[in-house]
Amino acid sequence: MPQPLFFNEIKYIPSFEVAMHRGLWSFVVLFISLTLFNGIKDFFLIFKFPKKIIILSITALLIATNWLGFIYSVNIGKVQDTSLGYFLTPMISISLGYLFLSEKLNFRKVISVLLMFFSCLILVFSSDHFPYIAILIGTTWGVYSLLRKQIQVPPALGLLFESGLITLFALPYLVFLGVSETGFFTYNLNYNSIMLFFTGIVTIIPLFLFNLGLKYIPLGLAGVLFYIAPSFHFITSVYVLGEYMNNYKFLAFMIIWIGVSIFIYDAIKKK
Repeated sequence: MPQPLFFNEIKYIPSFEVAMHRGLWSFVVLFISLTLFNGIKDFFLIFKFPKKIIILSITALLIATNWLGFIYSVNIGKVQDTSLGYFLTPMISISLGYLFLSEKLNFRKVISVLLMFFSCLILVFSSDHFPYIAILIGTTWGVYSLLRKQIQVPPALGLLFESGLITLFALPYLVFLGVSETGFFTYNLNYNSIMLFFTGIVTIIPLFLFNLGLKYIPLGLAGVLFYIAPSFHFITSVYVLGEYMNNYKFLAFMIIWIGVSIFIYDAIKKK
């Protein structure tokens, strides 16, 4: 089940509560998985490096914000904005790499970034609201990727640290909701409790499969596969969740897809 459809099933639960459960159960599932596969011993090596701890603490805040923005967008019926945000992420990463890492931009990358920027202008001036969700999701994930490139930490171990840090704040909050009987999670395994637990499953399993696939496929193909998720988000929003799309938004997405195609071509050309 695509993530928008999953979170749409529990959109009546406050976004913040769902995001906290996502962090908690992601940590639990990932911790058990790494323990079973003898990968947990490498996790404790992170604490020998203060720089890694600082950067992972920042990325934990970024990914928590990204998750919250995604869940909130589903709750209010703005899945198209999440699709837009993830399509914009590589372009934001290119810009950040140029500004902070002095990475060179070739002609194709410049065209891609300009097309992304132009599509954003179309959305801003044609919409009755600023696409803050798309900007939030794209920016948080772009900065997240930039920071994670600065440290040599395997994705699973990094996410374990990040979800563990989120859990330090989430657990007291969720316990408070349970004690005050204002939360949706209970211990009698009702529908809400099961769905909230599965927020960890739908987060971790795609991560494991993607990182497993990276061992067997070229990096250029992995870059192409990155766009499958936001493409499904877009298709789901229109054909399943029934979100309205006006002509200006359709034009903006067409320009985005052209920019994405140029970006993919550039990645494959290099590899």
